[in-house]
Amino acid sequence: MPPFVNRLLREPLVHFLAIGLLLFLLFALVSDDQRDSGDRIEITDADVEQLVAIFRKQWQRSPNPQELQSLIDSRVREEVLYREALALGLEKDDTIVRRRLAQKVEFLMGDAGGVAEPDDTTLQAYYDENAERYREPPRLSFSHIYFNTDRRGEQAQEDARALLARLRAASPRVTQALDEGDPFMLPRVYVDKRTDEIARDFGRAFTEQMTGLQTKQWHGPVTSAYGLHLVYIGSREEASQPELDQVRSRVTNDWLVEQRQAADKRIYERLRSRYEISVVGQQDQEE
Repeated sequence: MPPFVNRLLREPLVHFLAIGLLLFLLFALVSDDQRDSGDRIEITDADVEQLVAIFRKQWQRSPNPQELQSLIDSRVREEVLYREALALGLEKDDTIVRRRLAQKVEFLMGDAGGVAEPDDTTLQAYYDENAERYREPPRLSFSHIYFNTDRRGEQAQEDARALLARLRAASPRVTQALDEGDPFMLPRVYVDKRTDEIARDFGRAFTEQMTGLQTKQWHGPVTSAYGLHLVYIGSREEASQPELDQVRSRVTNDWLVEQRQAADKRIYERLRSRYEISVVGQQDQEE
């Protein structure tokens, strides 16, 4: 035997590869023997209808015979590869697969805990119990003039007060002054805006300072997250409580969501009770 062959046969890496190959072949033989020789992949009429429906939704037409055959072939290929993956145990210890299967069980739990639409009595009781959730916040229409405190420093207060005096003294009344003040990234005029929307733009402190200010008059300076503002309150609509019929769809949806969550929780607790949960290391830490 040539010397290089002897050296090759003594290499540990060669031994490792040879053993791996033998194990792979043995596993394949055993798996084939263990499989039911009658394994069958059947594409039913329902499967074909589903494939056609998906194709129609994507392409806005029905598939022609060649396209339909291609769809069927793809489904068969997917099923063959899926079964081979299961036979090889590829689904084990795969985080993505675990999460996907857990999600599918959650979907099944949702179906199992199906909740019927509430009747009027139930819905009214739920609305009364959660009335504050559906309360409409105040609305404001206003314009403002911005003073950049980073740019003007302490002078911003004096500049704002001086302009406020001129605006209040102006005749006829000035309701907007778009050319005054400093450039601003947000609109200078807001019409019929909810106070929670105003708070998202300017900050809660700004909105709270606007509460109670007299309409049809300039005020300020009012502080926001950006700096100082002079504000003209054009109109104010106070908070209101809508009738159930005005928010019925929203209330119904909220009730259904809560009921489904409660049903899911009950089903999960029953499923969880079947298992003894042990977190390694947690008990030692508690002790």
